[in-house]
Amino acid sequence: MITEQEILKLENLYSGCRAYHGELHDHSASGGTSDGKCTLAEWIEEMKELAMDFAAILDHRQVRHMYLPEWKDGLFIGGSEPGTRISDSTAQGSSLHYNMLFTGPEPLEKLLAEFPEYQFSGGEEGHFVYPSFTTERFGKLIDTVKAYGGFFVHPHPKQVMVSDDPLNYWFRDETGIEVFYNEPESTYTAQNYALWLDLLKAGKRVWACAGGDKHAHPDAKALTTIYAEAQTNADFLSHLRAGDFTCGSAGIRMCIGDTKTGGKTAFAGQKLILAAGDFHRSVRLPDHTFRLDLFDDKGIVFQSDIPCDSTSYFTFDTADCAFYRAEITDTSTGTLVAVGNPIWNDR
Repeated sequence: MITEQEILKLENLYSGCRAYHGELHDHSASGGTSDGKCTLAEWIEEMKELAMDFAAILDHRQVRHMYLPEWKDGLFIGGSEPGTRISDSTAQGSSLHYNMLFTGPEPLEKLLAEFPEYQFSGGEEGHFVYPSFTTERFGKLIDTVKAYGGFFVHPHPKQVMVSDDPLNYWFRDETGIEVFYNEPESTYTAQNYALWLDLLKAGKRVWACAGGDKHAHPDAKALTTIYAEAQTNADFLSHLRAGDFTCGSAGIRMCIGDTKTGGKTAFAGQKLILAAGDFHRSVRLPDHTFRLDLFDDKGIVFQSDIPCDSTSYFTFDTADCAFYRAEITDTSTGTLVAVGNPIWNDR
């Protein structure tokens, strides 16, 4: 039985935060080399109808979308989705895409200029090419994304690269891999979810992400939930970079001691405190039932039915395992609603 003191401990760690629901992988009709079908103005109106708080617009080969008059910090997260061939990869089909998310255009432009492989022409109308990198050079790119305050995600991994070795999809810890792709029910999601579990089994600290990859109209089928202090890109990025977010349409928060979701701490003698709630309206469906599952590295350690219209709290004594993570399932359909990121054991 959880105590009020334990609930207060978790809530204090998220003091001043509220749940924001949005998209982390989309494209707009911003002109130039963009291949989206909807303008930013159309995105703004349709996001209101869908109760989406933010969208990451990651148009290809350019930065101009972040200079348009409709661009607004906190509504649109900036960045781009390049493609790259990894020249020394053993994967069959060694090309991949990757999402680089930033607060705005300046750090992205700085990064593009620092890596001459992009042949970035500079300025708000500047364009760049899709380069080839060695694995070592690509790792340096990821390190630079992090150094410039950005967040790196490997999107739709199994839909571009072909390999039975999960490590071909991994390049750095504390990065994201797109687990929900298009929608939780898709066969793409099933493939990417299995890959993420394999990477966790291999001891990699990668965070589950969601992305609709919408090139036409927005929808709310592959949302991300972030508990942030304010609706600003700086606040969103601070939680994304820490892994403190949920892949999905409901919020999962955890702490062990003062370490929150996405972090690493010694488990010995500490309790795990867990909260599940803040379901987006798209999944609060009449007569549907929901279940919370808590996992360690060996499998399910706890299950409980939960409501979708309030927050449920739980506490557990920790064991000597590699990590804890949680999921929410719509038991009426068997569909995953949310996949929480782990807290890892620093042992």
